[in-house]
Amino acid sequence: LTGCAVTNTNSSLEGYILRTSNGGDNWSIVYTYKPVASSISFNKIAFADTNTGFATVNYYPCFKTTNAGLNWFIVGNSDWGAADLAVINKDTLLSVNSSGLGGGVYRSTNGGTSWQIIWGGGGNGMPSRIYMFDKNLGFTMSSSYMRRTTNGGFNWTIIAGESFLGMQFLDSITGWKTFDGIKKTTNGGLNWFTQQLPNLP
Repeated sequence: LTGCAVTNTNSSLEGYILRTSNGGDNWSIVYTYKPVASSISFNKIAFADTNTGFATVNYYPCFKTTNAGLNWFIVGNSDWGAADLAVINKDTLLSVNSSGLGGGVYRSTNGGTSWQIIWGGGGNGMPSRIYMFDKNLGFTMSSSYMRRTTNGGFNWTIIAGESFLGMQFLDSITGWKTFDGIKKTTNGGLNWFTQQLPNLP
């Protein structure tokens, strides 16, 4: 019954975290964010458990709740922002930034209080999307490359010719991703094959 969502920035330069307690029938504003520029807005919200959740914007800061989304507070020591976020547990988070200066994969092991870059360091091809199945297996997507890690984001290999907008794994070997259709993997994301879709009206 309980859920949270984030919004873009409106004409008043405000972005919002919303919360429902009745399965989405009604929503209330629980946090109002006033960014420093109109191009900055919330872009991800994810929960580690029932109480602990995180929301990110594409420029500092990162927001956290420890009471199921009722209250939110700023955490973090960075001004790079996050294009996307993967929550492993309430302590371990991975985020990505596509900036040519400070872009790469960042990791926090203390619930978002501090972050360290573990891969990247700027330049072309920095990731703007991340999916982690567990603490080891994960994928990033940049404008040019889809990459895969098996050691929690410290090393990445390119999966040639593939892209993703969304991804979901059933276990460590079977997963699906979307881009220009749906593809499936049965070997942990090393190879992908197209799924036959029904003819849509």
